[in-house]
Amino acid sequence: MSAIYLGIDIGTTSAKCLAVDEDGKVLAIAQQGYPMSHPQQGWAEQDPEDYWRALIATVSGCVEQCKNQGRGKADIVAMAMSTQGGTLIVTDSDGNAISPAISWMDRRAEREYSELMEETGKSYWYRETASRLTPLSSACKIRWISKHAAEFTKHIGRYCFVPDYLTTGLCGKFVVDTPSASWTPLYNSSKRTWSDETTHLLGVPRESLPESVESGTVIANLLPEVADELGLSRDCKLIAGAFDQAAAACGAGAKAGRNCVLSCGTAWVLYAVSVAPVMNDTFHIPICCHVSSSEWGMVQPFTGGAAYDWLHRTFKGNPDQKESLTEPPIFIPHLYGGLSPDWRESSKGSLLGLTMAHTWHDVELAMMHGLAFEARRNVEAAEKLSGAIPSVRMVGGAGKSKIWPQIIANVLGKPVEISDCVESACMGAAKIAAGEISAAWSDDGIREVTPIPEQIETEYHQYRRYTKFFEALADLYEQ
Repeated sequence: MSAIYLGIDIGTTSAKCLAVDEDGKVLAIAQQGYPMSHPQQGWAEQDPEDYWRALIATVSGCVEQCKNQGRGKADIVAMAMSTQGGTLIVTDSDGNAISPAISWMDRRAEREYSELMEETGKSYWYRETASRLTPLSSACKIRWISKHAAEFTKHIGRYCFVPDYLTTGLCGKFVVDTPSASWTPLYNSSKRTWSDETTHLLGVPRESLPESVESGTVIANLLPEVADELGLSRDCKLIAGAFDQAAAACGAGAKAGRNCVLSCGTAWVLYAVSVAPVMNDTFHIPICCHVSSSEWGMVQPFTGGAAYDWLHRTFKGNPDQKESLTEPPIFIPHLYGGLSPDWRESSKGSLLGLTMAHTWHDVELAMMHGLAFEARRNVEAAEKLSGAIPSVRMVGGAGKSKIWPQIIANVLGKPVEISDCVESACMGAAKIAAGEISAAWSDDGIREVTPIPEQIETEYHQYRRYTKFFEALADLYEQ
């Protein structure tokens, strides 16, 4: 029988596992959630053991499903992980957590962010690491720990992230994949190594950070007791994976010079693969290491599904209303500030150009177009750095809509490809685990949505209106 590969995704709120055979066929899927706690305003914490328990449960679930299909544990030969990026776990020298995991979304280090920016200047972190420093960055949280948790800093042996924390438990190795390491301001993405500059600035000893290895590297066999608990062969290998956006891009089939991936969730993220670490002082687009050792990823997050959900939660519209015939309103969806590509963080969400003739349907379409216009701004920024991007591949909830893909295709003036991949991050991890075998996996489940020619000029006119409003308002908010 053909070999089976496991792709595991340890996300923000749940873990998932996918079992895939060597032809790329999905054999099993399992999922288990875990909570997020908010002990103080702006804080977001999780129990690191919840990640471990969810990993055990989902892998065991897939193993059991494969067993029910007549597949033995010897058939499952390798596994790799996709993990949330930026979540910090401090441990003792043996890898035992000594505090809760500080989630990537935790905002406790706002003051430390301001201090570091005053000490170093805005461009320092991007120049040294190709990463942007934000209040959410693990670097700011490390500074916060040194100031506010002095009682246990003497017990800190390691600064871990989710993949190396779990890898320690799975096979006893303190190792992190290069893409995950590069999603922190402690790592020089261009050189694919830890930054001596930023680690020294933060007082982080090099030995307290994991060894970084490229995605696809065989780390080790699972520990015998772990393999037994999971129902796997003791010969099953753990392969270095990637953080979630890089894994999802791999799973969705992102190719340098051919397409980029638009991941549509609570936030929308444009991920474009390049063959060089292309940096730019204007955009400061974060650059991470991609799953190939000779490629990098441009990661461009912006407000996405959260803004659309807010609109529907806050204002209840009439679904029977139709679009008006007047010039549509403009919705700037910066409810969390302006993010990529220009990071105008003081920008605010705005609804402009309303008249008595407009309906709820107009406002809803304005929101959808606002997100599409943000996607175009990010695609244009990526193209200025890495060259033309012929098409965009959508993954996530918006790709299942009948309306979203067509709006985005019309606004971009490019084909939009919709992948039927069940779980792109899990599939990416499974591809990494399978290595060269996955190159033959079929891309047949792609549906293409092409721009409607007569809509392209109209959408471009609206896009120009949008950018003028955005730039004028962003300048005002910065005053």
